Amino acid sequence: MNTGEEITNYLTILETFPNELFMEICSYLTSIDIIIAFSNLNHRFQSLISQCCEIFDLNSVNKSKCDFIFQIHNTHQWKSLRISNSDEKPYWMNHIIENYIFTNNFSQLQFLTVGELKDKTQTLFFSILPSLTNLIYLSIESLCAKEIQSFDLPKLKKLVFSSCLSIDWIQNFSQIETIEYTINHFCENKDHLFWPLTIKHLKFVLMTSVEHSLIYDSLISLSQLTNLEIYQMQSGQVPMFGNRWEQLIHSSCPLLKICRFYFLFRPLSLRDLKQLMNSYATPFFLKEKKWFVNCHLCASDRGRLYSKQTMFYTLPYPMKTLTTYKNSLKKTMSTLPIDDHVNIYRNVETLIYGNYLPINNDFNRTKINNLVIDTQFEAIHWLHTLTNLQQLHIDSYGYISIEQFRLLLDNASRLYSLSLRKSQLIKLTDDWNDFHICKHLSQKIRILKFQSYGNTSECFNEYEIERMVSIFGNKCECLSLGVQIKTHTIEHILARMLKLSYLFVFIPGNFQSSIKKQLPRSRPLTMEWLEKQQTPFNRSNCIFYGDLYGNHFLL
Repeated sequence: MNTGEEITNYLTILETFPNELFMEICSYLTSIDIIIAFSNLNHRFQSLISQCCEIFDLNSVNKSKCDFIFQIHNTHQWKSLRISNSDEKPYWMNHIIENYIFTNNFSQLQFLTVGELKDKTQTLFFSILPSLTNLIYLSIESLCAKEIQSFDLPKLKKLVFSSCLSIDWIQNFSQIETIEYTINHFCENKDHLFWPLTIKHLKFVLMTSVEHSLIYDSLISLSQLTNLEIYQMQSGQVPMFGNRWEQLIHSSCPLLKICRFYFLFRPLSLRDLKQLMNSYATPFFLKEKKWFVNCHLCASDRGRLYSKQTMFYTLPYPMKTLTTYKNSLKKTMSTLPIDDHVNIYRNVETLIYGNYLPINNDFNRTKINNLVIDTQFEAIHWLHTLTNLQQLHIDSYGYISIEQFRLLLDNASRLYSLSLRKSQLIKLTDDWNDFHICKHLSQKIRILKFQSYGNTSECFNEYEIERMVSIFGNKCECLSLGVQIKTHTIEHILARMLKLSYLFVFIPGNFQSSIKKQLPRSRPLTMEWLEKQQTPFNRSNCIFYGDLYGNHFLL
């Protein structure tokens, strides 16, 4: 049997599959993969695609695939959509909203996640949003809401957003039950925050200094509240004493079952700190609610900066990110009995390793997927927590030996993102010659970011580009780096790295400025320059943004 007959028979067998088996196969694929693989075959497959393709994550596609999807598929049937800008694909969400979302019908959409909204993109988005009346879940990475008028999304149950203190636009969400609210900037002062009275789960993340009384007072009318979370991410106010929370819960939030918090604040005297801890050691907290708290006195000496601060939080540790400060686990006060002090960091997903921390039973169930190395790191002690590692960042002050790096790669089967300096990678690959490490990187890394490209010595020359491409060319989808010259470097990357969907290139320029701490400037490229190079990309299949801060290729 020749190859043509084999292919014909295979297609005939696929045609005879019952619908149920085809739907089972599709359950292992994304909607995007299904549409690209099976569209335009016949009426039957087209009908099945319409039934099973409802969830779309457009962050993972390139421009040509995105064009095809919107041309071939009816967005009226979509149930879930995710789009955002990112370090890997800046401007991508803006392009999608302006060119596709604004011109299509998404009336059946139930789940929507978008990135940071600004200016024209925000205006366009909020002109569309009130028409999405079937939304159940809405997440907005960041916006400024002071100019937004209130409206209703009658089926919305959960809202996740970052904003200023202007939240009046959510007042008419009549069915809302869960709100996760990050305060990330100030546009104007507010005396009060008013929430829909239907809220059962409320989460605050404070990225800037906020008066605790503003939060406290906003809870008084929330009699249906069952879950409360407050996370103060920047060093700020000392938390309120436990007796005030006890009074509030008895008088206004009698249904509250879960309370989690994390506060970072300036050091107190030992006397004042003991008073604070004792206020959370009453029968109400320990016996009735079984809410326990920990307190760490710690110091940060990153670089030349040295500061002391206090971490005060509920147990188990409620945050997904843990930073190891100097002495952070040595000076501890807790209301939890010593015998129960195990696995308290099981929620941690990101470990910022800023100072040496001996592994202990608190980390038995920890599964880290994002590791930031900010000092010398010995992987051998942490291997049981790194089996789920997906992203690795080695900071300027971070160090890991070749032997420990090799050991980490051997055990991190899910690793796909690497961020470091060019000089660090050269050392970790023994000048590109360590076959074992280079093979791991070639097979694993899909997102690669080189840091400190403002420093010319950290930018790639032509030889280094060739070595880097030989390692990462097969799988890398997103690449950020600096190059010393544009000739024979950028076009080499675009021609050889066939899986790329995003490329950021910084080209050092000779720009003078009186501003000492100004961001490094790049030589801007143009689409006309790109079209003259020997690459398959042009304005029909590439979105290009170039300015003094870098050049972005969305492929």
